[in-house]
Amino acid sequence: MSFKDTFTKDDGKDGLLGYDDTAFYYFLSSVLVTVAIPWTCSEVYNLMFPGKAAVEKDFPTKSKSGSAYRYCQSATMRQKIDEARKKARNVDASSTCLWGLKMMVLVGIWLILYGTVVHIGGQKEIKKFDPFEILECAPGSTAPEIKKAYRKLSLVYHPDKNPDDPLAASRFIQITKAYNALTDETAKSNYEKYGNPDGPQTTKVGIGLPRFLLEKDNHLVILCLFFFLLLFVVPMAFICYYQRTKNYAANGVMIETLQFMGYYINEATRLKNCPELLAASAESRGMPIRTSDNNDMKKLGSEVTEHKKRQFNMPVIIKNNFLLLAHMQRLHHLMTPDLRKDLDELLGYSSKITQAMIEIACMREWFFTAQSMIEFRRSLVQGLDVKSSQLLQIPHFNEEVLKHTAKGKNATASLLDYLGKDPEQRKGLANMEPQQILDVEAFTSHMSQIEFKAITEVEDETEIVVGDIATVTCSLTRKNLKEGEAMGPVHAPLFPEPKFEEWWIFLVEGAPNTRIIAFERIRDTEREVEAKLRFQISRPGKHSLTVHALSDSYIGIDQKVELNFNALTEEEVKREIFVHPEDEELDLQPTLFQQFMGELGQDEESEEEEDDKAKAKAKAKPKVETLSDGKQQSKDDSDDDKGDDDSDSSDSDSD
Repeated sequence: MSFKDTFTKDDGKDGLLGYDDTAFYYFLSSVLVTVAIPWTCSEVYNLMFPGKAAVEKDFPTKSKSGSAYRYCQSATMRQKIDEARKKARNVDASSTCLWGLKMMVLVGIWLILYGTVVHIGGQKEIKKFDPFEILECAPGSTAPEIKKAYRKLSLVYHPDKNPDDPLAASRFIQITKAYNALTDETAKSNYEKYGNPDGPQTTKVGIGLPRFLLEKDNHLVILCLFFFLLLFVVPMAFICYYQRTKNYAANGVMIETLQFMGYYINEATRLKNCPELLAASAESRGMPIRTSDNNDMKKLGSEVTEHKKRQFNMPVIIKNNFLLLAHMQRLHHLMTPDLRKDLDELLGYSSKITQAMIEIACMREWFFTAQSMIEFRRSLVQGLDVKSSQLLQIPHFNEEVLKHTAKGKNATASLLDYLGKDPEQRKGLANMEPQQILDVEAFTSHMSQIEFKAITEVEDETEIVVGDIATVTCSLTRKNLKEGEAMGPVHAPLFPEPKFEEWWIFLVEGAPNTRIIAFERIRDTEREVEAKLRFQISRPGKHSLTVHALSDSYIGIDQKVELNFNALTEEEVKREIFVHPEDEELDLQPTLFQQFMGELGQDEESEEEEDDKAKAKAKAKPKVETLSDGKQQSKDDSDDDKGDDDSDSSDSDSD
């Protein structure tokens, strides 16, 4: 009989030393609690405040730095936020089914957790070896009573009477051990000392696994499920994920689009070329075409103005190109709901694609091309055509209002001029209603009023020398914001998504060259922002550079600063290098490597010295022996001489 058979337990019988799977239920309950409680809190929050989480994601109240976002208070922007909140609260059939499925899973988790807790509560403590309980006799029973109980149970569970029952054999072994623990002196001593008749036992700690995983009948099924998960589910999940992501770059743009833009964007690409390039992107070409689009596009096509000859003749490219031009020319009233839906989807793609277009131009150091890409990006955000007036960004301004602003004493043609005037001097408001005037005031107060500064320096140096790394420190301050405020989404009622303001800083060579030396993208919406552009001084003499600050959301508020400095040669400037005394002392200290090698050298020298001393001693010892031998020889000679003298004297006496 094997060790496993000894500790086999059947649910229908009271096997004392059977497998205990309580640890598994504790582990399972812990996992279920960590999943169920946060999920339940999230669902309760969504039920109490429907749509608030989705709206907070698109229209947050605080920035990452903790500043409060300042939102435009115009009627159109407030309506846009209300529509987003209403859309988030609306429940359609698909969302209802998804919510129902989530609730079923959540309820199932709670039911499993409840059953697990009930099972844990019903578990008894792990029993120790109790011979009286095994023999079914009372503690303190006499020897005859113990012997009688042993004989009674032996007749029932003896293996000869139960040849095909391993549980009976296991029970008989337990009965025998219990009887020996109460009668045999050695087993009794082990039981009293260690709690087991076999003596001290080792404790084994294992992973909490459920009982059914260890049952022999389930091994084949478990093995099949394991190989199914390992050889089918995991590879399929990886393949599906790879198929979804292999066509996209790290910036979220399709690789095919990046290759297309990299091929067609050149130094002569300008704003008029951009709508068709966006319409020819892989994302745009993947949009479906409906049978009704041909009739829906006829009226729109007759009103749209094309600024260049078509380069691509694919139907979906032509359609999306017309949609983009209609958006820039504000012909939304001519679009059917389906076309407006397609336009919103296309504008959703435009954020990432135009970002890639700008980066392509920057990497190739084409400033005018990059500037055109940024102009196209903000034209999509504001819904403005190639040659549209900047003042059309102001709410309720149209061509009729523009005619009034261009005439008279306080005529205005640019957005910065209009923002710089006092409210009483702003033209075009005479025929507007009070709410419309409030919208204009809300726009002008929300519009970024930028103060841009830039300085050139070499850090920790007073002069600029050829070979130095120069730093252009750019500071951008939004004067219309207060301390603790951050710029919220821009005023863009025609753009389907909330758009936060970004600034592109370019360091450009002076005319006639317009190569981009360095650039930086600023996404920070705080009141004060700083960016540093670094470049190497390559030639001596006068340098004339220009720093451009371009907004990707508004037209007409760009800033630029001229930088002029003189770079000296190394011979013209003798820089004294100041070394702190403590640094000089550190230079005198040996390095860690030198210390390590020095210790090794000292050890070798000490060993050599010991060897030299040993050799010297070895050489000195024979000399001493030689000297001592000489002394002994001289002594012997003197003794011999003395003996001769004595003999001579004795001879003389005898005479």
